[in-house]
Amino acid sequence: MKLTDALLLAVVQGIAEWLPVSSSGHLVLFRYLFSMESGISYDIFLHLSALFVIIVFFRKDIVQIIKALVRREKKTGEYRLFINIINATLITGISGIFLRPHMEALSRIEIIPFTFLFTSLLLFASAIRNGKGKINTKSALFIGIMQSFALLPGISRSGATISAAKLAGADSEEAFRFSFLAAVPAIAGAILLEIKKLEMMPPALLLTGFAISLALGLVSLFFLQKILVRKKFHLFGLYTLALSFLLFLFR
Repeated sequence: MKLTDALLLAVVQGIAEWLPVSSSGHLVLFRYLFSMESGISYDIFLHLSALFVIIVFFRKDIVQIIKALVRREKKTGEYRLFINIINATLITGISGIFLRPHMEALSRIEIIPFTFLFTSLLLFASAIRNGKGKINTKSALFIGIMQSFALLPGISRSGATISAAKLAGADSEEAFRFSFLAAVPAIAGAILLEIKKLEMMPPALLLTGFAISLALGLVSLFFLQKILVRKKFHLFGLYTLALSFLLFLFR
């Protein structure tokens, strides 16, 4: 794997992983446009950096959830949050089991114009409702279903889950928090499924990609939070719609 390819993929992953534009779709696109190749080990390290970003950014929430679980405080909001995360994860996990054998076919460049278009529709739909509620069991299951769609490259995980949470009546901050806390088991599970495929790669290359993706991921996640607060989240749909149009045009 070339150093320039590794650096570019790390930059794309770091920025697009958290913004609602689909990092996986962009990785498919960049690999196609520049004939890039990257080993599974490099992909795993990029996903590992994504997991670290969430842990660092939401460390206070994660600590509170762990305390509630250890103390068995079942009536607390943190305990209910954990249960809802599990509910969403189970739905996504079941979907992943069925989709996994078909992921190679669903990750072709011919597919992503349609999936980017789907992301655009979700983002525009998120502007329909700005609720003030919290995530409950019903909305958690709905978010889990929408997170399942994001297994396909071109469908943004954050776009799908935040849009689903907002459509279910959650406020922007609650949608933001739940979306990314629910990503922890989803990303960890994906890493565990692929870790047996680890291959030897230069450690310096892996660590450089990890560090770049981690740093840019923290910045983009902070940026997304500010965008949500200002109620501009749906505007990312203009970008994915334009990208979808260009991909349809040059197919």
